[in-house]
Amino acid sequence: MLDHQTVELTLIEVANQQGLTLDGKDLLEIRTRIATTLAAKKLHRQRMKAPAYQWKKLAPRR
Repeated sequence: MLDHQTVELTLIEVANQQGLTLDGKDLLEIRTRIATTLAAKKLHRQRMKAPAYQWKKLAPRR
């Protein structure tokens, strides 16, 4: 499982190695993108692990 903090620090380090300077707006963008990506990944994993849906016909009321 990817850790949020590890991914964030890695991206910041890569940007620094490429000579980019990151301001507050860039750091916020990185944090929000990572958070949404990891949340989507978690939801996808939950959907894939869920059992197959089996529809059952309802019994008549009377």
